[in-house]
Amino acid sequence: MLTAHIIGRQDGEEEDRLDPLSDLIPAVIRKLPSFELTDPAQVPMVTGVLIAAAMGMDTVTWRDQFGTIPPKEALVHNFVLWLLADLFDNLVEQPGATDRLMRETFNSMAAEPG
Repeated sequence: MLTAHIIGRQDGEEEDRLDPLSDLIPAVIRKLPSFELTDPAQVPMVTGVLIAAAMGMDTVTWRDQFGTIPPKEALVHNFVLWLLADLFDNLVEQPGATDRLMRETFNSMAAEPG
């Protein structure tokens, strides 16, 4: 969801837009080593999830085809979310924008009749 918002929220000239496959995903992947707890062996799977998100696929369904998520991989997914949240907040020039977006999303899901 956050990747879709980052891709869809870009204003401006076409040449200024982030391309998810050549700009967004490599930028996030390059930042992962800055988290010392990142296990490099988990990066290919995390990259796959980011590509699935950029292509508009259901990332949970895509990831689930490979079995249970080990704790080391889950940790790296959290780092990716952190980086994407920081990027989104900076793109919209509103600190805390990701937090507000997530709260609104979860509140609307809770309000939907089950």
